[in-house]
Amino acid sequence: SYIVRMDQPYSRIADALLDYQFWSPDDPQKNAYDDTGWTFPEGFSVQAVRITDPGVLDVPMEKVTGAVRAPGGVVGQGPVVAINQNADNALATLRYQMKDADIQASEEAFDAAGKHFARGSFLIRGADGAALERTLAELGLRGVALAEPPAVKTHPVRAARVAIMHTWTGTQTEGWWRLAFDFNKIPFDYISTQDAAKTADLNARYDVIVFPPVSGPAGQAIIAGLPMWRNPMPWKNSPETPNIGTWAQTDDIRPGLGWEGLQHLEQFVAKGGVLIGAVNTAEFAIQFGLSQGVTTNSTKGKVVGSFLRSRIVDDRSPITYGVADSLAVYSDEGASFSVSNSSGGRFFRRPGGVPVRPTGRGRQDEDDAVQGRLPLAPRFELPVRPEVQPWQMTPLTDEQLRNPVGIIPPAERPRVLVRFSDLPELLVSGLLEGGMDIAQRPAVVDVPQKQGHVVLFSINPMYRGETIGTYSLVFNTLLNFDNLNAGRVVDDK
Repeated sequence: SYIVRMDQPYSRIADALLDYQFWSPDDPQKNAYDDTGWTFPEGFSVQAVRITDPGVLDVPMEKVTGAVRAPGGVVGQGPVVAINQNADNALATLRYQMKDADIQASEEAFDAAGKHFARGSFLIRGADGAALERTLAELGLRGVALAEPPAVKTHPVRAARVAIMHTWTGTQTEGWWRLAFDFNKIPFDYISTQDAAKTADLNARYDVIVFPPVSGPAGQAIIAGLPMWRNPMPWKNSPETPNIGTWAQTDDIRPGLGWEGLQHLEQFVAKGGVLIGAVNTAEFAIQFGLSQGVTTNSTKGKVVGSFLRSRIVDDRSPITYGVADSLAVYSDEGASFSVSNSSGGRFFRRPGGVPVRPTGRGRQDEDDAVQGRLPLAPRFELPVRPEVQPWQMTPLTDEQLRNPVGIIPPAERPRVLVRFSDLPELLVSGLLEGGMDIAQRPAVVDVPQKQGHVVLFSINPMYRGETIGTYSLVFNTLLNFDNLNAGRVVDDK
C-alpha cells in the first residue's frame, strides 16, 4: 500500500486531489466556474482511505522514487497465458503491442492454477515468450501460464482500426480523448467530419469510429458546420502560420458533416462498424437516426461537473468486462437516457417504475377501487403490467404486437450496460441538486444496428485525464468491436 503523508509542506495538494468535494446548492456562490467534483481516487477507480490515527506515520515505510509501476510478468509453465480482466487500461495497450499473438477473451469466469479469472480475461497463445514477459513487465500485468486452456466459451480480441473524428468548431474536449489514446499507445487516425463526408466506404479503413464530445454547438451544427458567409477559413501550416501542425489541416473549417457524411456514417454502422458517441455526440446519433429506441434526458435539477455513482446492469457485455460495480462516472450536466423497444423511445414510460393504478387515484398501499361501485369481474379487468425499473424497457403489449410497425426487432433493441445509482448514493463528489430524474437512468447503452453497433455514453468517460477508471468502457469496445453481442439475451418477441 502507498501512504501519502500529511505531515509535509505540500500535503494540502494531496488533500485537494484525493479528498471529496461537496458544493452545496445553497452556497451563496450560485454559479460554479468549472467542475465541482474531481476526487482522483474515485475517478481512477482506486481505493483511498483517510486515516486519522497518527500512528500510521510510525509504521515502516520507504520513500517512493520514480514512476510507480505494478509488478508484472509470467509465472508458471504452459502454452496458454491467462491474464485476469480487471479493466486495467494496459490490457488495451497489450493487444496493440502484441499484434501477432492469438488473444481470446473468456465469456465466462473460470478458475485455473489456483487463481480466479473474471469474465473477459485474456487467453494468449502463440506469443513470443520473451517478448510477452518483457511487455507484461513493462505494463505491470501479471500472466499465469496454463498447461491447457480453460473449458469456457471465448471470442477473439482483435486490434481494431480506429478513427477519432472531430469537428472544426472546437477540438478542446476531444483532445483529451486523443491524449488518453496516446498515453495508452493505441494508434488511431485523426479525421474530421469533412473527411467522413468525402469517404464513401469508411469500413474499408476503420472498424471503430470514436466521436468524442464536441466543443461548442452540436446537433444540427455538426451537419451544417459554420455559416458559409464571406471568405474560406483555412487551418493549414503556412509561412504565415508556421506553428500550426501538418497532421490535421483543411482549406476551410466551415463545412460540416453534411447529409452525405451522415449517410456514410449510417452505412458504416450498417455494414459492421462501431460508432461511439458521448454526451452531445451521443445525442447527435440519437437525433439523426443512427440509433433506435433511445432518447436523451436532461435533469431539472443541477449538476455541474460532478462525479456520480453508477451500477453495472449487464456484466455479460464485453464493454463492461472487468469494470467495477459502483464506479464513479463524470457527468457535466446530469444527462441520462431512456430506452424503449419501439422507435422513438419512452413508450409507456413510468418514471421510477411505479405501477399504474387503473383508477388513477389513491396511494399504492390502498385497494384500487371506486367506493360504491361493484368490482369488475376478473375477465373485464385490465391486465396487470409488470413493474419496470427506470433503466429497463417496458414489455410489449398484445396490442403493440398486433400492429408492430414501430416495434424494434429483438436483435436490434438497446442493451443497457451501465445505469446511474439509486438516489441516496448518487452523489460521489461535487454538486447535485435534485437527482430524481437522474437516479437509476441508463448511462451507457449499446444499440445494435444491422451488422454494427452504436455505443452511447451520457457521461464523458475520457475527461481531462481525471476519469481513468472509465477509460476501459471505451477500450473494451475497441477490443471486442466485432463481438459486442456476446452474452446478450434477446427478447422472445
